[in-house]
Amino acid sequence: METSTFNYIAQIISEYPITDMYIGRLEKEKEITVVKHKELVYLRDNQRAVGRVLKKCITSVGKGVFDNITYDIIYELYLRETAILNLDGIANKTHLSVSQVKKRRQAFFKEVARERGIRI
Repeated sequence: METSTFNYIAQIISEYPITDMYIGRLEKEKEITVVKHKELVYLRDNQRAVGRVLKKCITSVGKGVFDNITYDIIYELYLRETAILNLDGIANKTHLSVSQVKKRRQAFFKEVARERGIRI
């Protein structure tokens, strides 16, 4: 995965916890212009994509690496308000190697990209 794509998906995931606030702010404004409408659609699509993949992890319905451990990895790196652990800390916490943590993160990112229709 290219660095720019990786960073773009990381931004989408990092904004997931506050997306409802952005959507609410845009909906409260009286006039919804075409630009605002496109932004609302974009935010909702991002929210749905990340939400679906997180749900796969929580319910362990997904195959392979989509489980509670992957959810913990994504939560610690991107969803927590103040990041406490880095890759090494997460590897120690989850009893995985750093490369396994990276592979799970990469699989999560690829699934989010697939949900959003982003070609990798």
